[in-house]
Amino acid sequence: MRLERLHRRLVIVLSVAALAAFASGAGVEPISAVMTFLVLAVAFFWSPSPSVAEHLTRLWPPLALLLAARVGLGLLGSSPDVVVPVVHLLLLLLVSEALRPEEALNESRLYALTMALLLAATAYRPGALFGLAFTAYVILASVAVPIGLVKRKVRRFGGRAPGPDRQFLVTTVSLSGATLLFAGIVFLTFPRVARGWSGRGDVMATSIAGFSDQVSIGELGARIQANPRVVLRVEFPDGLPGNFLGLHWRGRSYDHFDGVRWTRSDNVRPSRVPDDWYQERWPAALVRQQIYAAPLDVRVLFGLSPMVAVGADSEIYPMFDNVGDWSYWGSATPVYTAVSKASDPAPELLRQADRSYMPDRQRYLQLPRMPDRIAALADSLTRDLENRYDKAAAIERYLRTQFQYTRELPRTAGDATLDHFLFDRRAGHCEYFSTAMAVMLRSVGIHARNVNGFLGGRWNEFGQYLAVTQNEAHSWVEVWFPSYGWITFDPTPGGSGVGAADVAWNWPGRFWFDGLQHRWNKWVLDYSMDSQLDLLGGLTRWLDRPGEPESSREGPSPSWIWIVALLSVTLLALARFRGGGPSPGGVSRSYLSLVRAGRRAGVLDPGPITPFGLARTIRVRRPEAGEPATRAVELYTRARFGGIPLDPGESKALRAAVRQARKRLS
Repeated sequence: MRLERLHRRLVIVLSVAALAAFASGAGVEPISAVMTFLVLAVAFFWSPSPSVAEHLTRLWPPLALLLAARVGLGLLGSSPDVVVPVVHLLLLLLVSEALRPEEALNESRLYALTMALLLAATAYRPGALFGLAFTAYVILASVAVPIGLVKRKVRRFGGRAPGPDRQFLVTTVSLSGATLLFAGIVFLTFPRVARGWSGRGDVMATSIAGFSDQVSIGELGARIQANPRVVLRVEFPDGLPGNFLGLHWRGRSYDHFDGVRWTRSDNVRPSRVPDDWYQERWPAALVRQQIYAAPLDVRVLFGLSPMVAVGADSEIYPMFDNVGDWSYWGSATPVYTAVSKASDPAPELLRQADRSYMPDRQRYLQLPRMPDRIAALADSLTRDLENRYDKAAAIERYLRTQFQYTRELPRTAGDATLDHFLFDRRAGHCEYFSTAMAVMLRSVGIHARNVNGFLGGRWNEFGQYLAVTQNEAHSWVEVWFPSYGWITFDPTPGGSGVGAADVAWNWPGRFWFDGLQHRWNKWVLDYSMDSQLDLLGGLTRWLDRPGEPESSREGPSPSWIWIVALLSVTLLALARFRGGGPSPGGVSRSYLSLVRAGRRAGVLDPGPITPFGLARTIRVRRPEAGEPATRAVELYTRARFGGIPLDPGESKALRAAVRQARKRLS
């Protein structure tokens, strides 16, 4: 292959790598990215003739003017994100340069454009694909730039262009690999201080009938569509709790029901649980969760119920309102640690909870006008029971055993009612079950509210976290028990929490990539001092127990990059010592060790001292150490100030003289 063609293809592939880096973030628009990729693919195999290139040149200025006008409108405030139109203009310039004739290709402009596109990718929270694309970009650039330099020199001075040398290419690629390795070591050694980089373009997630800022039974249509997008990634630092498929990731509570939907009332009197109730009356242990949440259109902090404490690990500010819901303020992606009680109090304790503080009766016993047979059904289920726990359990059991769960939605407004669900259809999604239980409890005088969030999840072995998707969006009920607070009841039949994503053909690959994305976010984008300490702690624990099997070790295993770093340091040290005498720094260290020994022995006074003054003082105060100290000072001054490096024998003599002088000073 001719040198010119090789260089052209390298630059085109370099452009594709920069495009892939930008496509990893949320700012990419698929149509423009795909069109640019197709043009670059054509340019890889085809170089236009000068006549065709001349016609294409006439096309670019009008398109550039249109995109520039779009940028100007964005600056005036009509566009929410001005970076996207700027990137579109950048892509147009990239395409126009790639479609130049081979002999007219201006690689300098292409280098600048690809670098600008790579930098634009960092304006949006870049995904794991960015790391792969960046690595490819560095390797390709390290090869393309020298070849482009050779091509320009050949064109300038004439002569025949040499063919690509395999050894040269291998050496260049190896150099780029060493550069990336060094950059990785520097990155791990010096973590960023800033936390919670959110970037531009975070896509908000919503749910058709799952989590939103209300709970409604009024949706009509054919079927609730599956949505496998992961919204919560949960790590358990103290170990995975049992039955994770039944964990309720509580989001928000709702007190007001208008017959169709549940909403939050304003000015609700305090109805959250006092802290001492959790400490004194809930015997369960605490479970800690490290939660990495996707940004939702409702700023809610999810966690196992009940959450007793929340600590932010990103630039967000958790807030605990007067009804016991956690939300946050701030625009960063929510990353936080939640501490919750592992389980509810035992039924025996709840059966005795009859007298104590009760929350707002007007809010939590409120009911719209409902058919009388709903209250009659609730009364028939609870008439012979004496305490609120047994009454709530009876209604929950009735709904779980006598009804069916379905994702099929009602076809008409008349069918989308609680009355039709309870007495005619007897099947529905979770909002129907939670609404039915809350309404029936209120009709018999028990304080209850509707709650939504997510149920269960799926364990990601690659990422070592619980993945909770939009398919797990769920709704349930909280019942108030005096002296204990809000207790979870879930009347939806079992098995409804299994996500539809399990049957999707692309789910295994998507799940693995989500684990890769989580590690990228945790160890690259959100890498901090805490992350560095965790990594070093895991490495220390692994080195302290080299004989233990991998399965018995606590904490994370050492990262492969640290192993590579240690090997690199070893190789550099071997190369250094094989090269001959010590560096100037080594000579200085030997001399400084002599100074410290003299001060510890009380021979030298505190404060600065010249090398020859040091030797003279030691000869006067400790004659037995004077000769080796003088020899060490002579060798040190010759190497340090005379510019005469020591050979291996003199280096050995310097170290021996210092050791002898230190021994006689001690």
